[in-house]
Amino acid sequence: MEKNVLSSNSKLILGLIGSPRKLGNCEVFVKEIARSIPGNYHLKLIRISSLAIELCRACYGCVMDQPCPHKDDMEPLLQQIVKADAIIIASPVYFLGSHSMFKRIIDRGFLFYTVLEKTYGKPCILLNFYGIKNRIGVAPHTMMSFASFLGLDIKANMNVRAALPGEVLANPRQRELAKKLARMLFTEKKIRKNHGCPFCGCEIVRMEKTKFTCALCHGAFSIDDHGKRIKIKDGGIFGTPEHMLLHKAWLRGMKEEFLKKRKEIMRLTLQCKEMGEWIHL
Repeated sequence: MEKNVLSSNSKLILGLIGSPRKLGNCEVFVKEIARSIPGNYHLKLIRISSLAIELCRACYGCVMDQPCPHKDDMEPLLQQIVKADAIIIASPVYFLGSHSMFKRIIDRGFLFYTVLEKTYGKPCILLNFYGIKNRIGVAPHTMMSFASFLGLDIKANMNVRAALPGEVLANPRQRELAKKLARMLFTEKKIRKNHGCPFCGCEIVRMEKTKFTCALCHGAFSIDDHGKRIKIKDGGIFGTPEHMLLHKAWLRGMKEEFLKKRKEIMRLTLQCKEMGEWIHL
């Protein structure tokens, strides 16, 4: 029975669909999860690839609590995330990564800090749809970056193998996965992996002799002779909203530091102004 009816006691589920393909795996699997969520819910969907997201100008206006000069879909997107009770985010894996629109949004991520206290702790599920075995690339890292810096509570970051349009529903095991994800969305349960960073679960690390540093949370760990992950140091990036907002305070301090040194910096950089020939395509 369709439960997608808005009422005063309904949960608002927001599906962020990274694929431009209508009724592709991203769209139908998000809907399959929503179909099995207990209780009343209202499902809203945004096709990320259709959004108008301008490139960041690096003006630091948002860091200084000034309006972003771009009047695009970034603010409306963030407000939809604020309104939602839970978010399901799905993207196809193209050339070893998520849809490029997610990176565009992350590049404007300083704006996340304007809504962090309202988005913090909202449950979310991350889905990466790929075709060739093991060719998942950096997609899981990108999706985790998107969710983590919004302070979302990541219940699962799943790599789902399905390449043909909509074929994910033809696999009974994947339909069961959808039901499992639906049941845990509003619970304390999470799907934890027994590999990757022991702090945040990210699978991409930097190798430094016998130490591994997580590329997302910057936590450090090692691996003993039995394959057990040994925590060395928490990266300290994530935590309460107050802690995460220390990054914004640091950025503001750097802007003020630049303004103090601006004349000397300009004197040095202007020496390079006329070098080279710009190609305009």
